[in-house]
Amino acid sequence: MREWYWQLDVAPFFIKPGSPWENGYVESFNGKLRDELLNGELLSRSRKFK
Repeated sequence: MREWYWQLDVAPFFIKPGSPWENGYVESFNGKLRDELLNGELLSRSRKFK
């Protein structure tokens, strides 16, 4: 990653741990994706046990 950053002449940007409000768009996406993936897995498992 460092070499890639260097080639593009950019620097990584980190948010403070425990501060999801600093990047609300990404956190919202991550939450929705997590919910959909977990719900899909639960549905898949419930079909196996029926």
